[in-house]
Amino acid sequence: MSRVSTKRLGFWLSMAALIAVHLFFRTQAHAEVPMRGAWKEVYARSGDCKISFPALPQMFQQSFKVDESGKQLTYDIYLAPYQNKGVCMLLIAQYPMQLPSGHEVIGLEGLLKGIIGQHPDNQLIFAELIDVQGFPALTFMVQSGKNYFRGEAFMVGNKLFMVAMEGGKQNFEEPTFQRFLKSFELMIP
Repeated sequence: MSRVSTKRLGFWLSMAALIAVHLFFRTQAHAEVPMRGAWKEVYARSGDCKISFPALPQMFQQSFKVDESGKQLTYDIYLAPYQNKGVCMLLIAQYPMQLPSGHEVIGLEGLLKGIIGQHPDNQLIFAELIDVQGFPALTFMVQSGKNYFRGEAFMVGNKLFMVAMEGGKQNFEEPTFQRFLKSFELMIP
């Protein structure tokens, strides 16, 4: 897979995630959200991981062709509101083929560029390449006007995992994001 194809996949994946978050906000605008209480542990449909959400998440599934041969990129997005302050998200995307060694970082950078490129006001506050359980990862924060998007994404084989929170800047709580992020457990050997 070429660098351009890898970046393109990252872009389309970020588009899909942002559309899902937008749809979620539209359907949840008047939903009753508990302010306190135990977080809900959720196992991914794929069996790859588990994570705790502040409320029971909704799951969206989607797939689309990535080339003329009919290869599909499939993804699951889990979304749950957090105290009417924002939304917690887990995205699991499965590429149709294994990314060549060394292209994982390019795919993560493509994802981040796609998120930043979604709106002209989006600004990268920080991004850092890190290691998560031996896999390349990118932790980042993007702000736009009054909103934030805080996330961490990493690649395992042909799967991309992204744990993120989005909402109004005035409501951002790094300890809450860290609680959400630290509840994530990869279940792949």
